Amino acid sequence: MAQSTRVTVFLLVLLATSIIPVPVYAHAHSCSPQVDIAVELPLGQQHRYNSSLELPLPGRYLFWLIVESKTGKPVEYQISIVVDGDARLESLSGPLQGVLSGYGDRSIAYGIVNAGPQGFKLIAMLEAEGCTRSIVLSVAESGIEAQFSRVHLPVDHLGNEDPRREPFTLVESYPSLLGRLLGASNSRVLLGYMLVCIESSQPFDFLVVGGLYDAGGRPAPLASTVLEPGTGTSYLRTTISTTSCAKSKCSGCAIIPLWLLEDIAPPGVYRLVLNLYIPGSDRPIAVYEHNVYIRLLSYGDIGVAAIVAGLGVLVLPLLARISDSKRLAYMALTGASLTALSRLIGGVVFRLSSVLGPFDWIVYGPITSGLYYGLLAACLAATGEPMVAAGAVLVEWLLSSLILGSGNLVLSAFWAFTTLFVVAAATYAARVTDLRLLPVYFAAAKALDSYVDINIYAYAYRLYYAGWYIAVYSAGMALYALLGSAAVTRMVSSRARS
Repeated sequence: MAQSTRVTVFLLVLLATSIIPVPVYAHAHSCSPQVDIAVELPLGQQHRYNSSLELPLPGRYLFWLIVESKTGKPVEYQISIVVDGDARLESLSGPLQGVLSGYGDRSIAYGIVNAGPQGFKLIAMLEAEGCTRSIVLSVAESGIEAQFSRVHLPVDHLGNEDPRREPFTLVESYPSLLGRLLGASNSRVLLGYMLVCIESSQPFDFLVVGGLYDAGGRPAPLASTVLEPGTGTSYLRTTISTTSCAKSKCSGCAIIPLWLLEDIAPPGVYRLVLNLYIPGSDRPIAVYEHNVYIRLLSYGDIGVAAIVAGLGVLVLPLLARISDSKRLAYMALTGASLTALSRLIGGVVFRLSSVLGPFDWIVYGPITSGLYYGLLAACLAATGEPMVAAGAVLVEWLLSSLILGSGNLVLSAFWAFTTLFVVAAATYAARVTDLRLLPVYFAAAKALDSYVDINIYAYAYRLYYAGWYIAVYSAGMALYALLGSAAVTRMVSSRARS
């Protein structure tokens, strides 16, 4: 009897448990839909399983719901969102239900959650093939701190600064006359690069959005991304990951290209404004502002440079009058010596001096300026004919450019005719006044020569050198020319007296 009672109780318990509903879990093998769901919060960080994350609170955040088919047959789906805690769902848009046609087909919905400081849970639910799957994101206050640590322009494509360049200055130029006649546009011109660095209290992926604005708040026609010439939106955008951490600080940098969207951006003073965001947030956690100058390359400096170079052409008829074989031999010998000095010795020293960056001329200047003008002084002392020394410059250019090759032939011609003119003028002035003043004339000639050279180079490559650098460079090269030619003049004078 007792045994029969125990059997009866066991059967009742078994029956009762069989009719109690068993919850279906999101990842139960008995019900696994062939549809995947992911939540992006913040944007760029996908969550496919229950997760915990930290965000700056309070704040409004945009999130995405991504549904993707994992089967080759059509699948119906339906998604919904529940927000629990100190937050409310402001909006939810996009295809919340539909049919995925095949493998890899996806649907993206998006919503906005307005969160308070206490944190919240965002629960995304997917129903497909009679199964339910859910993802729970637990969001808490992060206390993350971030700020801009360094912003500089222009830099090169590697983020290196050039001290010769005027900081926070962009340079543009008119489209060339020939280009305009041919219908060419100045659009999609790269004005330079900007380096942006940030620091944060923990590793994170940040979004930087901003632009350049004039006094009236209108954006300058500059963009960080251009797909087609002349098209794009006038704003700057990039992402920065602070993955390099030391002690309590993490840092990261990005290099932003600055594309011109129109033929000309009105030159003037603009305000650079950069906002630092958590992706998907509408509230910046840091703001950076600085004045930026957009300058239009004037025809003033380049006009002076072109005139001086053009005057060198006028020296050519005077050189054609030289017919004496001895003078021609001196001209050829000096020109060959200048070529060896500037191309062979000067080329090696130039490469070695590149470690000094913008002040490399301090090392190669004694050779390309001091010894160069010293050889010209020796040529003038030997022949007494200014045009022979000037002709040596022409021979040096012909050997370097037309025979050995020196890259940009047009630029080298400008530089050669500039040197040709200043050398001819300096040697002629010394002959009609006093040959002992030749070092002074050569110093003035080299100062003008250096000024013209650097302005032609800057105009050709759309650079804007700081005024102090042009002055120091020109004065330094003039000093080398003075010392080199003075040493040769003194040697010649001492030999003449002996």
